[in-house]
Amino acid sequence: MKRIISVVFPELDDKVVRIELDDSLAPKTFEVILHNLPIEVNINRWGDELYTDRTTVAVDEEGNAKTEVNELDVAYWPEGKALCLFYGPTPISKDGRILAYSPVNIVGRIISSNKDEILSQIKDRVKVIIKG
Repeated sequence: MKRIISVVFPELDDKVVRIELDDSLAPKTFEVILHNLPIEVNINRWGDELYTDRTTVAVDEEGNAKTEVNELDVAYWPEGKALCLFYGPTPISKDGRILAYSPVNIVGRIISSNKDEILSQIKDRVKVIIKG
């Protein structure tokens, strides 16, 4: 099953990033994220990754957790209890590979076309509301 959720950036004139979650990628994580919506949290920038502060979502690494991700992947980071949006390389990426800090559960993809516009406006922490 797939589900579209939104990340709303109130401090950026309510700009929205749409994400398509897919339960076939990390089924436990998918269910726990949906159960915890809406989530109000700050989001931070690390290279071309946005990651939230700790959330109420609590899931262990699933069997297919990994550190190498693709551009536009959306993941849950068990170590930090955070959601991550990968727009491009992180500070530890190398040889053209996008690397997460530690293993993440991939749960979906960014499907909005305005990703570059939003990423360019985030320099530090901003508040977001993640909702179904």
